[in-house]
Amino acid sequence: MSLRVRVLAPAAVTVAVAAVAALLAGCSRTPAEELEDWYSSGGESRIKKLNESAGRVNEVSMRTIDVQGPACQDLLKEVAAAEKLGPIPHEAAQGYWKESLDGFRRGTDECVAGAAKGDELQTSRGIVVVQTEGLRKLVSAVSMIRAGLSQK
Repeated sequence: MSLRVRVLAPAAVTVAVAAVAALLAGCSRTPAEELEDWYSSGGESRIKKLNESAGRVNEVSMRTIDVQGPACQDLLKEVAAAEKLGPIPHEAAQGYWKESLDGFRRGTDECVAGAAKGDELQTSRGIVVVQTEGLRKLVSAVSMIRAGLSQK
C-alpha cells in the first residue's frame, strides 16, 4: 500500500498565507481605529445633519404649527438615514446614539402627527421630546465619540 502526499503548489500556499495575514490584520485594529472608520464613513455627516435638523426643530418651537410640522418632517428623514448606519463600535457611544435616535423618532412622529391634525399641543409635546431626549442624548453620544477618537 503506498501513501500519497499531496503537495500544494506555491501559488496556493501564497494565497493561503495572504488570506490568513489579512484576517489577522483585521483583528489587530484598535477600538479607536474602528471608531474612526465609522465616523469617517458616514457617522460624522449623519451627526451634523441630525444636529442641524434638530436645531431647526428647536429654533421653530415657538413658531406656528405650519412651520413646526415641516421642520419635524425634515428631522424624521434624517433619523431614518441615521438608522441605516451600522452601529457605533463604541459601547457607551452606541447606547447614547440609540437613545438619541429613539427620542428623535418618538418626538418627530408625535410632532408630525400633531401638525397633520392641526393639534398644537401634540405638536409641541413632540418638539419637547426632540429637545429633551433626542438632542440631550445626541450631545452625550458625540462626547463619547470624541473621547473614543482621542484615544487614537
